[in-house]
Amino acid sequence: MSRANLPDWSWTVLNIIGFQAVWLVSVIGAGRGFWWPGLAVAAVFAAFTLAFSPQRHRDLRTLGIALPMGFVMDSILVQSQCLQFASPYPLPGLAPIWIMALWLGFALTLNHSLSGIYRKAVPTFLFGLLGGPIAYGIATLRFEAMSVQGSTVQCALWIGLVWGLGLSTIRWLDGRNFGLPKGQSA
Repeated sequence: MSRANLPDWSWTVLNIIGFQAVWLVSVIGAGRGFWWPGLAVAAVFAAFTLAFSPQRHRDLRTLGIALPMGFVMDSILVQSQCLQFASPYPLPGLAPIWIMALWLGFALTLNHSLSGIYRKAVPTFLFGLLGGPIAYGIATLRFEAMSVQGSTVQCALWIGLVWGLGLSTIRWLDGRNFGLPKGQSA
């Protein structure tokens, strides 16, 4: 099977479903004390995406930027004592492996199912600002994959700020011109 045999909408659906599988397995596993199931599913999702992606080089570039940025972002959230992650393997106080599995999966949605958001600066910032706290809130309340330390409102605002600025920085570093003539921005 090749990507050429898939209609565009089905590739988007597969990308969404694949990332949701990574997210669910990662947070459920972490909430139950296991860091490795999310990493295993993320590796399968990444292998599938990179094998069939029409934008493999772009995906690899985005991964190379998003993974270290994600590590820094989530480590900042831990160091600020806003969050504490369940299953903090390998080093407490830093972003754990299962969160990095989420970043691996998430980065592989940016050029595919999230490309409509990632293409423009303001939607990217707003997605991080709102989506980060929502995703972390669900992972906290429903799956016990992390816990909020201190004020929930302050923590949600801090997560939103870190995610809004972080995702915007990833987009900027990714050097997106989205097919626009040089000098013109999205």
